[in-house]
Amino acid sequence: MRARLLQLAVAVFSIGLIALSALAGTLYWDRVQARAQAAAGAELPALAIAQIPQVFGYDFQTVERSLTEAATLLTPEYRREFEDRAARDIIPQARERQVISQAHAVGAGLLDAQRESASVLVFMNRTVTDKAEQPVYDGSRLRVDYQKIDGKWLISYITPI
Repeated sequence: MRARLLQLAVAVFSIGLIALSALAGTLYWDRVQARAQAAAGAELPALAIAQIPQVFGYDFQTVERSLTEAATLLTPEYRREFEDRAARDIIPQARERQVISQAHAVGAGLLDAQRESASVLVFMNRTVTDKAEQPVYDGSRLRVDYQKIDGKWLISYITPI
């Protein structure tokens, strides 16, 4: 009887220890997630304001170099799509029409944040001038999705809203 009682006490203690460990792990993970979200919220809006003009701004005389530099801000998957579109559409049209695109991000705010990904809403004003010298003004709202790769936030997709 006494051995049985001892086995029961050990079993209850073991189950309690496992449950307590699971609870501690969950609380720790929640804290890690919350800190990562707060860090993304503090870092990404300013980063987006700095990066978006680099992606959308170029001069027809230096368009290849500008877009090549902008591609370094993108995830590998999005970079391939961006480079294909730049080579196929943007660069030829920019040279042919002598386009100058000036982009300014005028505001940004965090939409959603996880530990390794986040989305930022960016308000962008852009002025596009071509050889006709008639500037076209455009105000846009963009959803900029970020992904953290090797400790660095990279743009994984840009969607006009």
